[in-house]
Amino acid sequence: MILDLNDRVKVAYKKLKQMVHFEKNSLSLRRRLAEFECEGDFKERLKIVANVAKSKAPHETAEFKTWLEDIHFDVIPKGVEGSEKPRDWQGSFVSNVTTAPVHWAAKVNYMFDGPIELHLLSVLWLMTEGAEYDDTLSGHCFGSRLHQFVGNDDDHSAYLFKKYHELYAKWRDSGIEKARDLLSEDRQSVYLVGLDVQEYYYRIQLDWESLRAQIKRPVPKGPLYAFFMSRQVLGAKLFKCIEEVCKSYRDKLNPMLAITHPDLPEEATCLPIGFSASPVIANWYLKEFDDAILAKVRPAYYGRYVDDILMVVAMPQAPDENDPIMSFMDRVLVDAGILKWDEENARFELRSRPGLFLQRQKCILQFFDAEHSTAGLDKFQKQIEENASDFALLPVDGDESPVAQVAYNLMYDGSVNKFRNVKAVAENRWELAGHLAKQIQLHLMTEGAVDKDLKDELFRFFKGRNAIEYWDMWERVISFLVVAGDAKGAEFFSKAMRGEIMKVMYGTSSERSMRDRSKISKSLQQALKFHLNLCMELSVAVIGTTGNGATAATRLWRESNLIRHHLVAIPLLNYTSYDGNLASPWGASNLLIDPQKAVATPRFVHFDECLEFVASGCIKLSKKDSVTRANDVYKLFHGSEIGDVTSELVGKVGSK
Repeated sequence: MILDLNDRVKVAYKKLKQMVHFEKNSLSLRRRLAEFECEGDFKERLKIVANVAKSKAPHETAEFKTWLEDIHFDVIPKGVEGSEKPRDWQGSFVSNVTTAPVHWAAKVNYMFDGPIELHLLSVLWLMTEGAEYDDTLSGHCFGSRLHQFVGNDDDHSAYLFKKYHELYAKWRDSGIEKARDLLSEDRQSVYLVGLDVQEYYYRIQLDWESLRAQIKRPVPKGPLYAFFMSRQVLGAKLFKCIEEVCKSYRDKLNPMLAITHPDLPEEATCLPIGFSASPVIANWYLKEFDDAILAKVRPAYYGRYVDDILMVVAMPQAPDENDPIMSFMDRVLVDAGILKWDEENARFELRSRPGLFLQRQKCILQFFDAEHSTAGLDKFQKQIEENASDFALLPVDGDESPVAQVAYNLMYDGSVNKFRNVKAVAENRWELAGHLAKQIQLHLMTEGAVDKDLKDELFRFFKGRNAIEYWDMWERVISFLVVAGDAKGAEFFSKAMRGEIMKVMYGTSSERSMRDRSKISKSLQQALKFHLNLCMELSVAVIGTTGNGATAATRLWRESNLIRHHLVAIPLLNYTSYDGNLASPWGASNLLIDPQKAVATPRFVHFDECLEFVASGCIKLSKKDSVTRANDVYKLFHGSEIGDVTSELVGKVGSK
């Protein structure tokens, strides 16, 4: 048995493509992948990656060094400064005005932007050694867990990570459910604790030798020893590539970090956000912290989603009213030797990982006494369950709720029936996203122009500070307008966002004269403009490869099939040669599935989609029955027909 690296790299590409397909915000990586697949030398570039991996020292090859030089990063806003909240003695002032001459981005994030070849080497390393790191983690670690197929020598699937939304829901809901059970069934008082590691990816201080030493070496005997050794050698070479990528990325970030993260130590690794190896390494890095809490605190529930921590602690003692958070942290985590208090910076440091901190102001502590009402927790859990299914359920008669109702929440202090108790107006990202998803689906299923009031409300919401605060929702708005047939409205929205982007500056209004930050401000503006352009490209690509503002990029998205598949009205139509409007495909007929697109699918195709495609009338005419034809389509995607599916003719031929 030998490792076929050419085959392994092809599988790595499938896994990378599926991961990117389901990613919502990293459009620059999506664009790089589309170009990589469609520029004509796709197979040759895959061979180059395989040859580099086969070499004695991949990190020393000329090709690898060229890829390192092509590493870049996108600077994106982590938050936009809002108006200063009035103190209690000043009364309450509530306003819907979000416009300002300047949008101050107080904090930024850096997103990895590198060649697809480096991403492939990263996935190849995960396929070779990633499972050995992931398997050391307990079931209490929920975020970014590798799929169970990864690491198997016969794995040819497109799966890389488990579904993140399912892991997140399980992490969150399991803790709340445990707290409710303790309160209602065991009559125990509980604390719900939410903790967040400060700037986690930036502050990790990796000891590469220690990380490398986690791999178990095979026993030097037996018929499969040579095969396992070849895997070990490959894994070690790829690991060195990962190390070099991280070091090169940190070197390129240093000038920016000196301004945006001035207190970051030189030893900090700065794991690349958006690089597939990073979350696996990040999960492993906090393993000792997980083990310490489980052994010393023994909470009723403990769950970590990358750097977000949720605990449920059963304890009858009520918190200290003077400083409940500090008293709890001291009693439960500091006294147990898990954390130590940093008085100077008002934060807790992890003893198992010096240099990592939990900020006190971001600690969330909720106490529920078993002898008092638990209605608040029950209501919170019910609301979460309703939100979780919101995207899956479509309204039967349409959704008449105006944007103003779903996009904003009024924050009260006391009864909701008293006007004087309104303290603030807060935007509701989740409700707005769900509302847009429903509107898109309705326009895919029915005819009709965009409601003018709805469009006006959307434009009013994405005005001023909100335009930048919700940059990751631009694509949803543009897609909605394009799918609904309002391409001019989409262009008008894009023009309005470009105007708001020009107002973005790094820093805060009180610090603007402290140092020259124009380079970071310019990088912020460039990254946001590029993201906006990609939002337009992706949305326009759905409605056709000719006219309506289509460009060469439109064909790029269609050929790579990296468009948003949920915007396609007829399932699998985007896997054919049809070049018209996928959201409103009038006249589509006599079509066949493109075998190359089927092989290179970025997602799993279900049998019911094959049935719907056959039933749509778009497929080329045939004498075969619909189920047999659907099975033929299914076979193109999966190599074999689905079993236990038959069709029968009901009634006798010629009967009346």
